[in-house]
Amino acid sequence: MFESSVRTAGDLAAVFEYDDGVGYFYLYEVLGQASRKIIEAIRISSGEPDYTESEIAIRWDRQERSVGLFIRGKLWAVFDAEMRQSYGGNYSPDKQAEVPLEISAGFETAN
Repeated sequence: MFESSVRTAGDLAAVFEYDDGVGYFYLYEVLGQASRKIIEAIRISSGEPDYTESEIAIRWDRQERSVGLFIRGKLWAVFDAEMRQSYGGNYSPDKQAEVPLEISAGFETAN
């Protein structure tokens, strides 16, 4: 599985990749050196996923300062691109995402 979204400025991208039994969400510097493009990574899942590629979405907040990974419409991971902080990860269908309310609130009115 592979899903991505580039910020309007073209400088940063968020990428979800599931390969060889592991899913990661990356914050990626589009214009960076080839060996230094990944800025941050959040482990999302391991093992056989219970979601499909069509159930994955990546969205930037309205100001394009943060980018979130949604699984089945639920926010599971966020990168704050300005502060270089990450939240969430460790997807499990029987758990709640560990994204602070003040961070997730920025996506309620986004896009």
